[in-house]
Amino acid sequence: MSRGSRARPVVSALAVACVLIPTGCSAAEPRATPTSAGAPTAAAPPAAASDTARPLAADPAHLADDLAADERALRDPGTPDTVLSAAARRQQAAYRVLGRHPEWDAIARPRIPPDLLAGYDHNIDARRQLAAMARPRATLPAWRIVAPRPADELMGYYREAETAFGVNWNVLAAINFVETAFGRVAGVSTAGAQGPMQFMPSTFAAYGAGGDILAPRDAIMAAGRYLAANGFARDRDHALYRYNNSLQYVRAINDYAAVLAADPAGLRAYHRWGVYVNTTAGDVLLPDDYAAAAPIPVEDYLSRVTKASSAVRLSPGSAAVLDAALGVARETSGANPAERAERLSRQFLGTPYGADTLVGSETVPEQLAAELERVDCFTLVDYVEALKRSTSRDQFVNALIRVRYKDNAVGFATRKHFFTDWAATGPAVATDITATLSRNTVEVAKNLNRKDSGGVYLPGLPVVPRTVTYLPSAAVDDGVVTQLRTGDYLGAYAEDGGLDVTHVGIYVAGPDGPLLRNASSLSANQKVVDSPLFDYLRTVPGIVVLRPVQ
Repeated sequence: MSRGSRARPVVSALAVACVLIPTGCSAAEPRATPTSAGAPTAAAPPAAASDTARPLAADPAHLADDLAADERALRDPGTPDTVLSAAARRQQAAYRVLGRHPEWDAIARPRIPPDLLAGYDHNIDARRQLAAMARPRATLPAWRIVAPRPADELMGYYREAETAFGVNWNVLAAINFVETAFGRVAGVSTAGAQGPMQFMPSTFAAYGAGGDILAPRDAIMAAGRYLAANGFARDRDHALYRYNNSLQYVRAINDYAAVLAADPAGLRAYHRWGVYVNTTAGDVLLPDDYAAAAPIPVEDYLSRVTKASSAVRLSPGSAAVLDAALGVARETSGANPAERAERLSRQFLGTPYGADTLVGSETVPEQLAAELERVDCFTLVDYVEALKRSTSRDQFVNALIRVRYKDNAVGFATRKHFFTDWAATGPAVATDITATLSRNTVEVAKNLNRKDSGGVYLPGLPVVPRTVTYLPSAAVDDGVVTQLRTGDYLGAYAEDGGLDVTHVGIYVAGPDGPLLRNASSLSANQKVVDSPLFDYLRTVPGIVVLRPVQ
């Protein structure tokens, strides 16, 4: 299922399929306008001084164009320091976003000028290798973020170690960069590693030559000794693997080392990068004054530091609905997940059906909207899922961003347009459990957003290959239903190859039988209702089931 925008004279891809079934979010069919990746850019102009406050673009084409401009600025010796810092932080954020979206490669990569392409490819690959090494964490670490030693000083230490031990300076710099952002991270790893090069104390005792594990020069020299002792001159990859037993780590270090070898000035860009933590709530950038003596639950941290409610479109009527629902959220904060999901979703029973309440399209900037006085099938589950994570307005808005958008970035291109995006993109909202429910599930390879009849459903968005698993309605029996939990999200499988589902709702184990709580556009309803599940199943080909992660 995909969701559209009030900013266009058409509604959504979901509408095309929903008119074919008795229940759903029906409306007029959108135009079939093909997407275009755009032509490769020529040499992008360097970033200007006014670019210090330029926000990160949300769509892959503009993201790539802006990244090329920032890369030019970072290579220009005449770029002012303030512009350098802003360009480096945007560069870092852009590579993180692009690294998480391989489906954008066909749009973004052709826009990178040829002379920047090798560095672009290395940065993207490094991000993907490092991201694959660890799962998102639910807590922020017990670290302090401190100012690193100047880049020129560190370069002197890298060169000194290179001369003494035959280990390339750029490899040492890449390790220093990946391990602690050049010493910006002050803290002990979960394994007990310490210092700017992250040595275990016992290893440093053997290779540190009596130095200080926390001192940059001593740690860098120890890294040179260690790599040389492990045969760096004969087999570089083997030595790097001994430093950190991961082939993905080795590949990432080689990627960053290659960027630095091609242009040593790249060190001044990497040296300005901030410290991100990959969390269950998405990327969290730790501020330069961050200090935590113990791990902090990420949701607690975000609720303290982020004030986003002023950025949301919230009418007085919707604000009243939200405040009432938040009262229930506070009352049920200690309840089990099923009870909480039922109580919060019950607040919307009888809410009028309203399509096309989201604002944003290929040509209209996205706006964060919360229209709680009327909902469609997808915004209903959006709001319920966000409310489950909230006890205040600020928490609700922050949670809505994490639920509705990829990478916590409000934008049309980053909106989770398809139901299965909730499980397939970060931050993950749910887990696809369809295949676990029965042996009768079916896997179908789809190209989401590409119409079977030609063209695309949502202009400006890429086509996303995805395998969708569904359970045919005829196979949904009591044995399947007993495995469902109140609060699970059910999607009506779409037979069109460009959609995953055509309608969504919330499973509720009612006293008189299983229900689908959903925003129905049927003329007899036009509101949020509880539909008997087995009655509903007779109207759809099958279901996709996502279980919320919290």
